[in-house]
Amino acid sequence: MQYSVFISKRLMALLSVLFFSMAAVVLLSIVSPVVAAQEIVHSAGDGHDPMATEESAKLPGLVDSKTVSAPTQFKYVCPMHPQIIRDHEGVCPICGMDLVKQAFKQSSGAPKISISNSASGTKGLSLGLAIRTTEVQKTTLWKFIPTFGKVVMDESKLSHIHPRASGWMSDLQVRADGESIEKGALLYRLYSPEIVSAQQDFLQVIQSRKRLGNSAAALIESAKIRLELLGLNSAVIQQIKRQRKVIHKVPVYAPQSGVITDLTVQEGMYIQPKTKLMSIADLSTVWVEAEVLPLQQAWIKTGVTSNLTTDAQPGRRWESAISYIYPETDLKTQALTVRLPVINENQLLKPNQFMDVELYAGPKHNVLAIPLEAIIDDGMTKRVVVKTDSGSFKSVEITTGMQSDNIVEVNSGLTTGQTIVLSGQFLIDSESKIQSNLRRLLSTDEQE
Repeated sequence: MQYSVFISKRLMALLSVLFFSMAAVVLLSIVSPVVAAQEIVHSAGDGHDPMATEESAKLPGLVDSKTVSAPTQFKYVCPMHPQIIRDHEGVCPICGMDLVKQAFKQSSGAPKISISNSASGTKGLSLGLAIRTTEVQKTTLWKFIPTFGKVVMDESKLSHIHPRASGWMSDLQVRADGESIEKGALLYRLYSPEIVSAQQDFLQVIQSRKRLGNSAAALIESAKIRLELLGLNSAVIQQIKRQRKVIHKVPVYAPQSGVITDLTVQEGMYIQPKTKLMSIADLSTVWVEAEVLPLQQAWIKTGVTSNLTTDAQPGRRWESAISYIYPETDLKTQALTVRLPVINENQLLKPNQFMDVELYAGPKHNVLAIPLEAIIDDGMTKRVVVKTDSGSFKSVEITTGMQSDNIVEVNSGLTTGQTIVLSGQFLIDSESKIQSNLRRLLSTDEQE
């Protein structure tokens, strides 16, 4: 019995060894072609053959066209993060990809990536990288600023309602914000002992006119002005004078047509001059306050025309011009606010409604400009890939100015007639960065 158990265990161990050996063979047969294919593709695409022979330079790929004879050195570089360079095999600590072996000859000049002279190689590489180019030219750029804005009330047509004397409110005609009211319509009535006393003084001066003589006119006018200052309009004063009777509940009328906002009182409340009862906003005209980011603020001035649209009114457009530039910028965004007055026919634009704003600040002639898609922007520098006369490519740092409709002004770094890459430039620029990093690394090693 023990002998049979021993034989069974030996047989199971032998079978396990055979199974793992077969699995290893199958795995190697799958992985080896993939690794070989990756090395071939990398050698053809980046110009770094691990064998570093002269024949490999003849392959239709990217090679360093400005190298000086020097001993070939090998480094291991991450294909996604060229700043990761090692002396040995391994994986990238950032993305986990296997490091790729790179052959490098120290260059005496700036790294340039060129296409081989083979016609078939050039065509194949260009198609593989989808390279498109264009010439740097001078043109006219329109100072066009697409931005957004918000509809606000025209503060020059906003009336705040306060009582002129303390008293009790009655007959309030509006009950909620948003109600419309016409100019001259009754707002509320107010019983105020102070206003009643002023009316009595006014009637007493009128009745004593004959006795007062020459001073009667001045006293009557003084009493009338007192009533006006307490909030009574001329029609109510004439009514008091005509009827020779005190009005205990004095009517208060709307000073303008508009919409009620900020209503803070209700029927029967005791109110004082410091109490803000409500506001009346005339929405026949409104303001659109638009935001302008720092890069375009130098163009902004009063009189700049604009085109306004909103999703709430498809197909409709409003025209305006900047009437005022606010003196402060937003603390967080540094955006500058400009004011655009708009005639609001039929009150289609509502306060707090968002608007799409297009500002037109005029043309800028004879500007060196390139398409926005050609620029490689890493947040710190801006670069483009330039094609040289010899057919090689190099990465050039530039400074930019104004931007209009995906066209960017170039202040420095390029000249008229140069050919730049529109698509595929990221692959070329990545190769250039790898070469530059390797050169710096090897220079450091030699100094040590």
